[in-house]
Amino acid sequence: MRFFLLNINTKMIIVRILGGLGNQMFQYAYAKALALEGYAVKLDLSKVKKYKLHGGYQLDKYKIDLKTANSLSIFLGKIGLKKSKKEKNLIFNENLKTLKGNEYIKGYFQTEKYFKKIRSTLLTEFVINQKISSETEKIAEKIKLLENSCSLHIRRGDYISDKKANSIHGTCNLDYYNRAIEIIKSKYLNLSFFVFSDDISWTKENLIIENALYINNKSIPHEDIYLMSLCKHNIIANSSFSWWGAWLNNNDYKTVIAPKKWFVDKENEVACENWIKL
Repeated sequence: MRFFLLNINTKMIIVRILGGLGNQMFQYAYAKALALEGYAVKLDLSKVKKYKLHGGYQLDKYKIDLKTANSLSIFLGKIGLKKSKKEKNLIFNENLKTLKGNEYIKGYFQTEKYFKKIRSTLLTEFVINQKISSETEKIAEKIKLLENSCSLHIRRGDYISDKKANSIHGTCNLDYYNRAIEIIKSKYLNLSFFVFSDDISWTKENLIIENALYINNKSIPHEDIYLMSLCKHNIIANSSFSWWGAWLNNNDYKTVIAPKKWFVDKENEVACENWIKL
């Protein structure tokens, strides 16, 4: 019964978490920004806990602190939430930051405009809360010692094998990566590349990079994002996975290169304003 002691002016919000780790992080960041604006926010994990793709639920690997709704149906009944509100497109919507009443929110919120103001908070929460693998630790120490390091991410996997995913996202072509590599090389000396992909064999055969370590990122997603964030610069795919690796990179002088075309035919604001878009 403690629930009913909440201030009647409190605006209760439930944000649905769904998708791979990158999407989960966008949704959490949006929810956290709402919480810091004074909303009472809880996370709906009912669907993502059953999600079988991309490693399933992964946010529990981080030092996050928003509470979860145990049972959505019970929760909705207890507080009388209004009907669901769904993000209509991938363009920033101010109305999704200034909510008027109790809401159940669905969306992906793939632009930093929803949470840029709380970057310092997110940098403390998107920290791994458990011991990392010995292999990741070795790579991390190597990256930290380098003068100039650059992560490069190639997303294939379901973007190739799943016709629906391919029709929505497409893939970044080799011309994009070759141009991005040349830009990074023109700006920095003594570069070491750390190449992440869910298709390492294809990547090694089709993208020859000098002084590169190839990392198969099918294994431990949160550790790969961590390694990307340690690199001084980032070349990302049209993937929320490497987006977070670049965004969590705390190098004040970083260069991030992102694809201008994030989706096949959907307008979006995914790439940050100060990133180079090709």
